[in-house]
Amino acid sequence: MSASEASGGYLAGGGPGAVVVLHEWDGVVPHIRDVTDRVATAGFTAVALDLYDGESAERGDDADAARLQRQIMRDPDAAAARIAGAVGELRQRGHSKVATMGFCTGASLSLLTSAMYPIDATVAYYGIFAHRANRKITSPVLVHLADHEEFYPSAHRFRAWFEGMSNVTIHVYPGTRHAFFNDTVPSHYDADAASLSWDRTIAFLRQHLIE
Repeated sequence: MSASEASGGYLAGGGPGAVVVLHEWDGVVPHIRDVTDRVATAGFTAVALDLYDGESAERGDDADAARLQRQIMRDPDAAAARIAGAVGELRQRGHSKVATMGFCTGASLSLLTSAMYPIDATVAYYGIFAHRANRKITSPVLVHLADHEEFYPSAHRFRAWFEGMSNVTIHVYPGTRHAFFNDTVPSHYDADAASLSWDRTIAFLRQHLIE
């Protein structure tokens, strides 16, 4: 598998279905590149879109991560438009079906972009911009939530926002905290929940992008 920096992001794989991976508040750090490689290994083309144009925060530097995150929070719609542009570029390259997959801030953008633009499938770990056109999403959606979320609304509120939407599947992982998928955050990482959520994600992406 080859990987390269392209289109403002980290590009890997060559499968027919494509996935735009959206980073957490700290940018395209090694963990996000690793996730992108894992998506590619599962048979997709994957690109980690760099919304910070080359900047990223060191692990544990919350102040710098927050500084970077403010670039998105000032205008989430502009970030969503940029993501939609990357989706469009992948389609121009021959990928007829493209998904977005985000973590934390990236999850919020994954959902927002899917509410505003045509996306074939949507994966979100933890994050959401509350009350931002959630119910306008028509694509299949898979949401992974922590049981004890510290930074985003509770699972109960998530379920209320998407109540009655047959295209949305929500999984809550018992005993977990925010960032349970991120193995570079030992205080929050939950190996069992991460593995189960990943299996569900890959099955979901295969169903909606390839099958």
